[in-house]
Amino acid sequence: MSREKVTAVFDVWAQDGKADELEEHHGNVVEQVIEAMQLQPGEKVLDLGCGNGWATRTIAKSNAGVQAIGIDASPQMIARADELHSYTIRARYDFCPFEELDFKDEEFDRLFSMEAIYYSSDLPQALSEAHRVLKPGARVDVLLDYYKENEPSERWSELLGIPMNFLDADGWRQAFEQAGFVNVTLERVVDTRGPGDESAFEPDEWYPDWATKVRSHEAGTLWIRAEKAS
Repeated sequence: MSREKVTAVFDVWAQDGKADELEEHHGNVVEQVIEAMQLQPGEKVLDLGCGNGWATRTIAKSNAGVQAIGIDASPQMIARADELHSYTIRARYDFCPFEELDFKDEEFDRLFSMEAIYYSSDLPQALSEAHRVLKPGARVDVLLDYYKENEPSERWSELLGIPMNFLDADGWRQAFEQAGFVNVTLERVVDTRGPGDESAFEPDEWYPDWATKVRSHEAGTLWIRAEKAS
């Protein structure tokens, strides 16, 4: 899988404003999950694939003293995150590929990722690196909409023009277990706002008709939870 192709796509997204739309699109699901994570004061959290940093900032605001570090393989995304940064929270953003995390062993208490891990050019290596930088007992919360049970997502790789890791739920479970994670569980998170207003729906290449949009909404976001053994 070409890392350069993925980086090029997200550099464009950062420059044309599409990255800034992701918070509105995914914000409800992310807020549900971050609340459920019950982050504790002083915990250090890695946001894998932070984009413009919106989820990183949400994590940092979740509790006093939470430190969030967002990493992304797109330099333009990191530049945009820096532009949007608030100096009232403990957050920062670094350019870093998933497969080569520039952090020491056992540095983080938690790992979070939203709509990012399936872009990895080497998924086993990315998950191995995630495992390496987590402390024993650390917990992982990974969210993704691109998975086989969400049937409308199947064309996303073709539409973006980049290769992506398209697995079913059990395939994701196995990938995490093979990387050394334990207590891997999966569930679906559905946006509580619903699929939107049908009267305002405008078909596009992602959702060519209202029924497709509804099916994708009902499939929900796959929430992968796992732990590094103590």
